[in-house]
Amino acid sequence: MTPITQSQKTPGGALWLALVSLLTLVGIGAWVYQSQNGMGVTSLSNLETWGLYIAGFIFFMGLSAGSLVLAALPVIFNLPRLRPYAKITAFVGLASVIVGGLFVMIDIGQPMRLWHLVSFGRIDSPLLWDLLLTIAYLVVSTVYLLRLTQAERHGTAPAKWLAYLALAAGLADGLTAFVFATQMAHEFWFSAIQPMTFEVAAIASAGGVLLLLLAVLQRTGTLKLALTDLKPLAILTASLLGLLLLLLLSEVVTLAFSQSESNLTLVNAMRGAPMFWVEVVTFVAAIALLLAPQTQARTGGLVLASVLTIVGLVAKRLLFVSLGFVEPNITYAGVDIGSPVYSPSLAEWGVTLGLIALFALLVTVGFRYLPLKSAARS
Repeated sequence: MTPITQSQKTPGGALWLALVSLLTLVGIGAWVYQSQNGMGVTSLSNLETWGLYIAGFIFFMGLSAGSLVLAALPVIFNLPRLRPYAKITAFVGLASVIVGGLFVMIDIGQPMRLWHLVSFGRIDSPLLWDLLLTIAYLVVSTVYLLRLTQAERHGTAPAKWLAYLALAAGLADGLTAFVFATQMAHEFWFSAIQPMTFEVAAIASAGGVLLLLLAVLQRTGTLKLALTDLKPLAILTASLLGLLLLLLLSEVVTLAFSQSESNLTLVNAMRGAPMFWVEVVTFVAAIALLLAPQTQARTGGLVLASVLTIVGLVAKRLLFVSLGFVEPNITYAGVDIGSPVYSPSLAEWGVTLGLIALFALLVTVGFRYLPLKSAARS
């Protein structure tokens, strides 16, 4: 394998750093505005309590979980060709859990309310377990990244027990699904398929983001690596996307087969939602590109395939949250309240854009100042 080494170039020039820093400040400004004026500046309501922030939380928590899985596998199965990517992947997981935690904190409204999850939490509450899982991701990602760095510095193999711990933490992303799957009043969420879908999407998102990151760093000369080394990751990501399409088809067919009014409402809502078709089309296109030998040999092809993967998974998260409110969970005798219509406000878009920029900023700064590149071997 071509060793990953740092060249004279650094990731993200001054213009890129200025851009992501500016967008992060925009997000901070939008959050301050929301904090001062209350959640009324958002488009959330009693009928649609979760929106863009929770979709962002699901995506970045899944990205963190999937990153832990991909960072653990090269150590557990002793794959020296892939081990140089472990540190990079673990750091992506660390940056993701930070941003994911901020998404849910902002969705709560006042930051001090976060303490209510602990002081009033119950052991049988999925929300409490999700909070504990977020903390676990933060601790495990940090410790695992430090141990990978130390092991490489001393020329030793990373501890397998810690890799197994990282793998277990990553596979626990299904717990996040239980926050939704146990909401009996929401027809679309109340499904046994959700934990499996969450886990597969988590690893697929990590594969897409890692492919994009490595391809861009290879193109800019920041990392010296052969594109052929990314082939296993491309095949894995394509396989996971194919499994997601299979699960989606199973869900649509199962719902439609019952012929019940509520299930047919969900099926029609899915087919009529632009995000549903964005998900399907981007997944199919990404699979075709990721499995094509011509794409695997070109940086531009890998970048396009990874971007399509990420776009499709973001659409999946947005569709998942919105479809949970298609069937109203509050009914009044003699009153037809209809289905709530949600469109994120400008404040929500500003905060979300700022948090995405913060993720990009953390990754860029990490490559500038942290030892994430493997030293060349003779």
